Amino acid sequence: MILLDTREFDHPLPLEMAVERFKNLSEDEVIHMIHRREPLPLFEIISKNGGRYLSIREDENLWHIYITRSQNVKLEHPYV
Repeated sequence: MILLDTREFDHPLPLEMAVERFKNLSEDEVIHMIHRREPLPLFEIISKNGGRYLSIREDENLWHIYITRSQNVKLEHPYV
Protein backbone atom coordinates (compact mmCIF):
# COMPACT_ATOMS: atom_id res chain seq x y z
CA MET A 1 0.00 0.00 0.00
CA ILE A 2 1.26 3.45 -0.95
CA LEU A 3 0.45 6.10 1.66
CA LEU A 4 -0.26 9.57 0.28
CA ASP A 5 -1.10 12.10 3.01
CA THR A 6 -2.19 15.33 1.33
CA ARG A 7 -3.93 17.05 4.26
CA GLU A 8 -1.33 19.80 4.51
CA PHE A 9 -1.35 20.74 0.81
CA ASP A 10 -3.59 23.21 -1.00
CA HIS A 11 -5.35 22.65 -4.31
CA PRO A 12 -4.26 21.63 -6.91
CA LEU A 13 -1.29 19.84 -5.34
CA PRO A 14 -3.23 16.89 -3.80
CA LEU A 15 -4.90 16.18 -7.15
CA GLU A 16 -1.60 16.39 -9.02
CA MET A 17 0.16 14.16 -6.49
CA ALA A 18 -2.58 11.52 -6.65
CA VAL A 19 -2.77 11.53 -10.45
CA GLU A 20 1.00 11.16 -10.74
CA ARG A 21 1.02 8.19 -8.36
CA PHE A 22 -1.98 6.66 -10.13
CA LYS A 23 -0.18 6.87 -13.49
CA ASN A 24 2.71 4.83 -12.08
CA LEU A 25 0.57 2.36 -10.12
CA SER A 26 1.13 -1.31 -10.87
CA GLU A 27 -1.87 -3.60 -11.32
CA ASP A 28 -1.97 -4.97 -7.76
CA GLU A 29 -0.98 -1.84 -5.81
CA VAL A 30 -3.30 0.38 -3.77
CA ILE A 31 -2.89 4.05 -2.90
CA HIS A 32 -4.22 5.11 0.49
CA MET A 33 -4.77 8.84 0.18
CA ILE A 34 -5.58 10.88 3.28
CA HIS A 35 -7.23 14.19 2.50
CA ARG A 36 -9.17 16.88 4.32
CA ARG A 37 -11.97 16.83 1.71
CA GLU A 38 -13.47 14.45 -0.82
CA PRO A 39 -11.58 14.93 -4.12
CA LEU A 40 -14.42 14.49 -6.62
CA PRO A 41 -12.40 15.58 -9.69
CA LEU A 42 -9.86 12.86 -8.85
CA PHE A 43 -12.60 10.21 -8.89
CA GLU A 44 -13.58 11.22 -12.41
CA ILE A 45 -9.96 10.92 -13.60
CA ILE A 46 -9.54 7.53 -11.94
CA SER A 47 -12.77 6.17 -13.42
CA LYS A 48 -12.02 7.43 -16.94
CA ASN A 49 -8.63 5.71 -16.79
CA GLY A 50 -9.81 2.27 -15.74
CA GLY A 51 -9.24 2.63 -12.02
CA ARG A 52 -11.41 2.07 -8.98
CA TYR A 53 -11.67 3.90 -5.68
CA LEU A 54 -13.29 3.75 -2.28
CA SER A 55 -13.92 6.99 -0.37
CA ILE A 56 -14.54 6.94 3.39
CA ARG A 57 -15.40 10.02 5.43
CA GLU A 58 -14.02 9.52 8.92
CA ASP A 59 -14.57 13.06 10.20
CA GLU A 60 -15.69 16.44 8.87
CA ASN A 61 -12.17 17.17 7.60
CA LEU A 62 -10.77 13.66 7.26
CA TRP A 63 -11.23 11.43 4.22
CA HIS A 64 -9.55 8.12 3.41
CA ILE A 65 -9.47 7.33 -0.29
CA TYR A 66 -8.25 3.98 -1.63
CA ILE A 67 -7.29 3.80 -5.30
CA THR A 68 -6.31 0.86 -7.51
CA ARG A 69 -6.12 -0.19 -11.15
CA SER A 70 -6.97 -3.79 -10.32
CA GLN A 71 -10.46 -5.21 -10.73
CA ASN A 72 -9.53 -8.01 -8.29
CA VAL A 73 -8.06 -6.11 -5.32
CA LYS A 74 -10.59 -5.62 -2.54
CA LEU A 75 -10.72 -1.99 -1.46
CA GLU A 76 -11.50 -1.64 2.23
CA HIS A 77 -10.92 0.69 5.12
CA PRO A 78 -9.80 -0.85 8.42
CA TYR A 79 -12.42 1.11 10.41
CA VAL A 80 -15.50 0.36 8.30
